[in-house]
Amino acid sequence: MTDTQSIKDKVDVVQLIGEYIQLKKAGANWKANCPFHHEKSPSFMVHPEKQIWHCFGCGKGGDIFTFLQEMEGIDFPEALKILADRAGVKIDTFASEVNKSQKNRILEINQKAAYFFNHVLTEMPASRGAREYLENRKLKKETIEEWQVGFIPEQWDLLTQYLLKKGYSIDDILGSGLAIKKEGADLSSRKGFYDRFRGRVMFPIWDVHGSIVGFTGRILVETEKSGGKYVNTPQTLVYDKSRVLYGLNKAKTEIKNKDLTVVVEGQMDVIACHQAGMKNVVAASGTALTIEQIKLLKRYSNNIAMAFDADAAGQNAAKRGVEIAMEQGMNIKIIQIPEGGGKDADECLKKNPQVWFKAVEGAKEVMEWYFGSILTGDFDANPKHKQKVVETLLPEIVRLPYATERDHWIRMLAEKLGVEANLLREEMKIYSKKSGNENSPKKEAVPAKPLGANLADVNHGYLLRVEKLWTLFLKFPKYLSSFLPQLRKEYFASTPFLGLYETAEKGYTNNNKIDINELRNNLRDSGEENLVDLVLLKSDKDFEDFSELEAEKEIGDLLIKIKSEWSKQKRMELNRELSQAQAEKNEAKVQEIIKQIMTLGE
Repeated sequence: MTDTQSIKDKVDVVQLIGEYIQLKKAGANWKANCPFHHEKSPSFMVHPEKQIWHCFGCGKGGDIFTFLQEMEGIDFPEALKILADRAGVKIDTFASEVNKSQKNRILEINQKAAYFFNHVLTEMPASRGAREYLENRKLKKETIEEWQVGFIPEQWDLLTQYLLKKGYSIDDILGSGLAIKKEGADLSSRKGFYDRFRGRVMFPIWDVHGSIVGFTGRILVETEKSGGKYVNTPQTLVYDKSRVLYGLNKAKTEIKNKDLTVVVEGQMDVIACHQAGMKNVVAASGTALTIEQIKLLKRYSNNIAMAFDADAAGQNAAKRGVEIAMEQGMNIKIIQIPEGGGKDADECLKKNPQVWFKAVEGAKEVMEWYFGSILTGDFDANPKHKQKVVETLLPEIVRLPYATERDHWIRMLAEKLGVEANLLREEMKIYSKKSGNENSPKKEAVPAKPLGANLADVNHGYLLRVEKLWTLFLKFPKYLSSFLPQLRKEYFASTPFLGLYETAEKGYTNNNKIDINELRNNLRDSGEENLVDLVLLKSDKDFEDFSELEAEKEIGDLLIKIKSEWSKQKRMELNRELSQAQAEKNEAKVQEIIKQIMTLGE
């Protein structure tokens, strides 16, 4: 058995794809709106038995590897490593291909570095101060182990030398961001390189798949030369801070279960929440949520409860993230820690865990929070102040993607300010144009593509009818047997369904029956997608609720149209040949063609 097949056997395609999009049962299969193009009705189908997926709108399809490559924008070796790690399968056949990828080598270096940092923290005498710091932060030993918290002493190149001795190249170590090259460094002697992180408590950063892509280092003892309080891995081949949410790999299951993501400020907030039993918590690590991060969260839930530091910087960063999330149609709530309860989740949990849990439970809808923070009890309702409120709140109302919701808050604002709602609606048009927000993401819809639409010599409409015919035949195979005598090989000569007809006709002639598995096996090719599987997928998409009587009538109607169109096209082709034969004065050929034309009319 190949490595890829072993992985496919252990990674459920429905579960994997379900982590990215909302799937709904459709017969024996699953369906969803395609994540690769905009569509109103589902064209994306997943076949759990065959471990394949296909979109009948844009034509993309494949297996778990191609899906991950398409969704994440990665190459096959990276997808292979991610899925092999997920399945717990050791890669042998493709080991050299995986190792050729520098991304995979950097991920391996990060994993080794995380082990090193954690071992230094837990085992080395030089880490006593770091252990005391974490004890004071109330981190339990099992939490430190689960989150692989570590420490690196204040030494020049301790980690770099460790990684070099393990056989990693200096180029890959530099590529990971763990080492920095000094001016005049000598590659041949491997001198002149030093550690990016020194004298810091280390927090590994995982991507959603559980691969360590970077680190955050918190200084243990601040000095004039220690740099910032926090230092992060720079942008690398595997780490892009705008696309990573700290803790999502550990939180995603609970987020789906609770249909809620709690977003906090930093790593310690996330770890403290998980330690306290609230496991649907992630962090944007001190930056505003980005559109890529929002899209990550949308895979698991459309609901976000957001907490942020009470200072101006924290509020500004959170506000930017809120705006992006609102534009993406997310339901946002704001968590407010009561006065004296602590400046962030970590501090609040240390003082009184129940205060934090109640704050999350009582989080306010974002517009309610906006209104409450601006229209305070001492609000001075003079005209200038009213205009200032309008200028503050209308842009936020514009961001709401749904008309009913926007109308509700327009009416609410009009009532609070004592003005006409229509006046606010007129002014809102100005903000809509300024923001460029059309309140719904618009992509160009992709028209449905027939299977095999790459065949340029086949009329698109004719091919769609032939495809529909076989979709019904495979969903209701008894009608394939009864209608087979009415079919002609010529109807399918220039379509992808010729082999299907020939196999069905042969099976019926030899055994007086049609076997779907035999059809599938006879049409097996080197590609990942088998035509029979695709047609069966399409049958669940298009004819899930069709009765047998409806199917029989539809098949009869389709066959009449296919015969008629084939005859029309054939007659046009024969007339062209007839004109050519007459021009060449080839009487024998003229008579032969006339005979064929007369046969068409029968």
